Amino acid sequence: MIRSLFSALGLFIRAILALILIVGLVFVAFAGYKGLQPMQQEGANGMTYWQFMRDRISAIRELPAKCQQMHFTGYLIAVPVYPVLYTYVGMFPDSFLARHTQPHPAIPEDVRLADAPATWWSLVEIVSWDAWVTPHVPQIMPECNLKPPETTTTK
Repeated sequence: MIRSLFSALGLFIRAILALILIVGLVFVAFAGYKGLQPMQQEGANGMTYWQFMRDRISAIRELPAKCQQMHFTGYLIAVPVYPVLYTYVGMFPDSFLARHTQPHPAIPEDVRLADAPATWWSLVEIVSWDAWVTPHVPQIMPECNLKPPETTTTK
């Protein structure tokens, strides 16, 4: 009896782990595919997300070390958090989290579950562009300003 219970539990855990693996692979494939499409961001001029990332990382490497840390840390905090948060707020505008989120023009309205992945990806592009193109402290730390991205499609 106990042996069959543990056997069933082991089978259930394997099924959950397989499902997590499949979801992870689908997520990576989705992000890889969307990253190869031209960005919808104004000013990108047909640049893909991966071209944008390559350009921004090379621009950041030309800055002093303290500026590199600032840019990478800001990006690593903003990109995983804000697109998920804003997508959730767009899906559930009356939720506790939505009521306590600061208003932002990038927060979408009336997001349906079927539209959530595309909304999330567009927010990844918006937050990435905002993090690495929009100057935030140009007067305080002028040595940390990034040069504008090279928006040519032939890279």
